[in-house]
Amino acid sequence: MFQGVAKFFRSLREYHASFWTANLSELFERVAFYGMTTILVLFLTKSRGFSNSLAINVGGYFGLFTYGLAAFSGFLADLLGYRRAMLLAYALLAVGYFLTVTVQGTVPILGALFLIAMGASLIKPSITGTVQKVCTEPQRALGFSIYYTLVNIGGFIGPNLSGQVRDRAGVEPVFYFSAGAAVLAFLLILFTFREPVAAAGAEARKSFGAFLGDFGRVLLNGPLMALVLLVAGFWSMFFQFYGPLPLYLTDDLHASTRALGFVISLDALAIVCLQVVVGYFVRDLAPGRAIFIAALVAAAGIAFIGIAPSVWIVGVGILIFAVGEMIYSAHFYRYLGSIAPPDQVGMYMGFAFLPIALGYFLAGLIGGPVYEYARNTLHQPQLMWFAFAAVGVVSAFGLLLMTTLLKSGAGARPAASGSGTA
Repeated sequence: MFQGVAKFFRSLREYHASFWTANLSELFERVAFYGMTTILVLFLTKSRGFSNSLAINVGGYFGLFTYGLAAFSGFLADLLGYRRAMLLAYALLAVGYFLTVTVQGTVPILGALFLIAMGASLIKPSITGTVQKVCTEPQRALGFSIYYTLVNIGGFIGPNLSGQVRDRAGVEPVFYFSAGAAVLAFLLILFTFREPVAAAGAEARKSFGAFLGDFGRVLLNGPLMALVLLVAGFWSMFFQFYGPLPLYLTDDLHASTRALGFVISLDALAIVCLQVVVGYFVRDLAPGRAIFIAALVAAAGIAFIGIAPSVWIVGVGILIFAVGEMIYSAHFYRYLGSIAPPDQVGMYMGFAFLPIALGYFLAGLIGGPVYEYARNTLHQPQLMWFAFAAVGVVSAFGLLLMTTLLKSGAGARPAASGSGTA
């Protein structure tokens, strides 16, 4: 066993220096991003006078742009080179965080948030592209595992640090903290990152024209668009943690911001600690069944939050949701490959970002009105979580039905006839 551990650590030294620099900068970026998004709705409502519903809706649009622009940003990253793309991204993030808290008025605040969304969308393809480019084929699986682990470590540290800052100094200094983390990432790339040369076997990205062609095919592909919307329902449950949940915890359950940060970060902590274990136990599940189970477990976690107005109940519900998320992440790409027509596997894989973007948007669209109705009309704000869970249940059974239809051939023929080759 000790020899295996020693061999593992020796293998880490074989990774390119740019791999470690890029991933460390991503850790700073995630700390900044999740630290800010945890308190964004509180900032907009408590410090800038937005209504609860409008603040949650703004958060939804923010997520739509952050994740929706990622694919387009990938071509910009390739055009600029990863070093210049990351420097631009971290500069946009630092300026965006700083301006969000210093400007006044709805339009300037929205403009500053758009800068953050642009920066965050540009970082994703730059980091993953670096991993793909500098790693050999045998290194890539572990390389991406390291990347996703650091992302979730940032997802744990960010909300906890921002909670500490907000409890001691108020909500506005959190944005200065995030700006400072982005500056550190900028300096790290400026002084230590070198543009990587592609390793043998690294795949080249498609041209922008090919991407636009695929995007048009996606919009005309009924089964794929149905899949995108159903998986967006799954992600809408997750992003309620950054919309109504901060208001629910602080205004209705009277939790401190420090407690808010810790509770929200439980999802990332569980993934860091248990993703490999959960992945091992569900490894033999068929992809379609695994995604169905994942959505149901996640919905059960969301529904559990609604059984009683308690911070402890919220924490347990988030942990249950995290189990569903881990099952989902272990099988989602296998699921896409299993239902895609043989000539469209690449296109299905390439647009896996769309459900995340639309899920964030959907969370903002429904989160505000549902929260306001449950709180102000029913006077039981915890009931909103049953509505959010219902979206997940519909998504789960929709995915099960879609898998059955596509496997039986009822949905595969239209997809193949109208879309062409990716």
